[in-house]
Amino acid sequence: MSRITCVWADLGDDADADEWYESTHIPDVVAKLETTARSGDQAEDNVFKEVAGIDGTYMTIYDLPDGVDAKDLDAQICPALDKLPTDARLDARCYTEYASWDREDWRGDSHDIQMWIVVLWQPALAIHDEFVKWFQTEFTPGLLESPELLRTRIFKLENASLVKDQKHEQVDTESMYQYMTFWEFDCDELPWEILVYLGSSERWRYYIEGGHVKWQIGQYLVNRMYPGGVGSPAVKRTSIVLNGERKGATNDSDSEADIA
Repeated sequence: MSRITCVWADLGDDADADEWYESTHIPDVVAKLETTARSGDQAEDNVFKEVAGIDGTYMTIYDLPDGVDAKDLDAQICPALDKLPTDARLDARCYTEYASWDREDWRGDSHDIQMWIVVLWQPALAIHDEFVKWFQTEFTPGLLESPELLRTRIFKLENASLVKDQKHEQVDTESMYQYMTFWEFDCDELPWEILVYLGSSERWRYYIEGGHVKWQIGQYLVNRMYPGGVGSPAVKRTSIVLNGERKGATNDSDSEADIA
């Protein structure tokens, strides 16, 4: 099973910090870890207004090497604090893959991926096992009917840290959402017909609308791959919306402390 680190970043309105982070820091981390990474900007139009959003106008995903301690990886991924604006906030979480589904005809080329839908979630203890089973055996296969969906992956949280007020600290993972679902699409259009159908099911209404699962969602448009080159998502997409409307929002990790 693969491992990844996701970093959700808000760097304020500092254009120089943005440029350094995207063009120097991320490439340096990729070279140091001898790995690959992708990044994306939060979509401007928040189509999930009734659901808590994931904070971070900029999201980076690092593919992690095997056999390296998560805290050691976190230390290598964390940027130099003196290079960041005083109001910068970076939420870094290391995950281990729990389950994965690929579209049958997809060749596995990450250059095809144009959009991510990311959901952090935690079922209540009383329905944990039955929800995870339903999500794996019914909901996820149903969404795979979407021809735009290339891959679906479920991850479990391994380690977390937070940069805030120019301090880098580890976060207690027990108080955080333990699962992340990661949908990767070959376009920036959502499969609304399928989403509406699945969202009208009895199980969805019971688990989600009944408040048995706490969750946050984010939509990101992929715009860069590391190492870079011709054929990156930003080159292939004819148009891309940048600078998400949640820019500057704050949602400290301890806001997840009430998960059941």
